[in-house]
Amino acid sequence: MKDNWPGPAIRFLSSMLHMKPDKLANRLDVLIEEARRNGHRVLLVYGDCCMQMEALTEKSGVVRIRGNNCFELILGTAEYRRLSHEGAFFLLPEWTRLWKHIFSVELGLNQVNAAGLMGDLHKKLVYLDTGIVPVPVDELQNFSKHCGLPWEALRVFPDQLRAVLNDAIYKLKAMKNLV
Repeated sequence: MKDNWPGPAIRFLSSMLHMKPDKLANRLDVLIEEARRNGHRVLLVYGDCCMQMEALTEKSGVVRIRGNNCFELILGTAEYRRLSHEGAFFLLPEWTRLWKHIFSVELGLNQVNAAGLMGDLHKKLVYLDTGIVPVPVDELQNFSKHCGLPWEALRVFPDQLRAVLNDAIYKLKAMKNLV
């Protein structure tokens, strides 16, 4: 047990809220206001996932980690940009599992539309293998076939994410208590 128990409360929101950015912003706003009312500071582990993100981070007692999206947070800016310039479409475990729902239901794309869109914007699928779950080879192969792009798995390590989290935690701890 840690010396500073009880530790911070961690809240996870559905990644599918990214498909409805206004709902994501509203949900984050509610959680931030609830935490602030209770005298807590808030660390947002989000990139620029909604238009209101800047306004959310301007509230007193709120810090957001550095990075435009979760892929940049995991890879670091230089590696993220390098792979983006190579035409990478990034995937993590959850969206790899949900790709069919996202493309057909959320985006309303059939296979022809999906392949056209993905082919216009990307050259390959890059699965970020965190080592937490096995690489979902079957899903990646199915997604690859559906959109017409090759896939690769890239093993990633927590060092970059740990660095941006530590930086944000330092800023959070340096804040004065909420009034």
